[in-house]
Amino acid sequence: MERKIKHIESISSGMYKGKNDDDIFVGEDFAAVIDGVYNKSKIKTESGEISIAQIITDAIGRVDGTNYAKIMDFNKFVEYVNWYISLYLEKHNAKDFIGKMEATGVIYSKHKNQIWLVGDCGAIYDGHVVKNPLKIDDVYVDIRVKIINALLHEGYRQDFLRENDISKEIIYHPEALFKYISNPNTKREIEEYRSNRIKSALLECGFTEKEIEDKELIYKYYNPRDLQADVKNNPLVGDYGYSIFNGCYTEQRNCKVVTLPENVKSIKLFSDGFSIDSIRKDRDIGYAVRQEWAKAEKDPLSINTNRATHPAKIYGKGASKKAIDDASAIILEIIEDKKINNNNNKEIDEGR
Repeated sequence: MERKIKHIESISSGMYKGKNDDDIFVGEDFAAVIDGVYNKSKIKTESGEISIAQIITDAIGRVDGTNYAKIMDFNKFVEYVNWYISLYLEKHNAKDFIGKMEATGVIYSKHKNQIWLVGDCGAIYDGHVVKNPLKIDDVYVDIRVKIINALLHEGYRQDFLRENDISKEIIYHPEALFKYISNPNTKREIEEYRSNRIKSALLECGFTEKEIEDKELIYKYYNPRDLQADVKNNPLVGDYGYSIFNGCYTEQRNCKVVTLPENVKSIKLFSDGFSIDSIRKDRDIGYAVRQEWAKAEKDPLSINTNRATHPAKIYGKGASKKAIDDASAIILEIIEDKKINNNNNKEIDEGR
């Protein structure tokens, strides 16, 4: 039975007005949500600003509806996308950005009837969740929550911390801890917590106690973003490894390929701007958006029920609404293509 992708609903909205690192695509053979990595997703070319997410959706659009789309498996897909990114950047005199622009994504292939996960986007098919979370983010979030709670205890106001992300400065520049927190016991407690949290992550990555000590890895990775740089596209660090598109290479062993049932009917693809709890119910995308708004209003610093690597920011067209991140989602139905089936039957009848 021939089937087709029916586009039910979609959204792609930026955390800041006029800024969105995500992009979406729905075509004849593919549907995709692409999530550009913040600060590594856009460049300026002679023809204007372009994001890696837009380059990738352009790449998908160029093969969608072709014979090549029918035979393209996941391996060929990631090789093609990285080749296209590289080619695009070379063509637009931006060769130096090859390997520096980064994106994750979730893609549905109609012909393979598979969901492909690169990085931490997610999917739901007929109620079944497919996810591939970034475990390294847990390290950053745990340290951030510890710092924010200490700042609140020091007397910093919640609204001030929401607009001035001091925790980020302290994580990136540990010496800033002494600038913002006066209690010596609190400072020592944060430093010990940070060291222990990073050490536990390194042990889970497969490093030994001796390696950690001899190579001073806790000091090397005191900013967890430095550890993140070394676990991306790295299959040797256990569950901490994750994959990206970057115009050079995508480590496929860190990706997920899920073959769906032949009779799959409903598929949702979404970036990490949407939590699974918000989008998994049998409701429209508007419901999921409202859920994200409500969670962000209840936890604007993103340290309790809405834990994240940064506080909630302005989201979407409503200037008063808050959310965690750029948010993109697509809802699809996979339906029988009667036109194709009728044509197939006609050919069989004529063959008789």
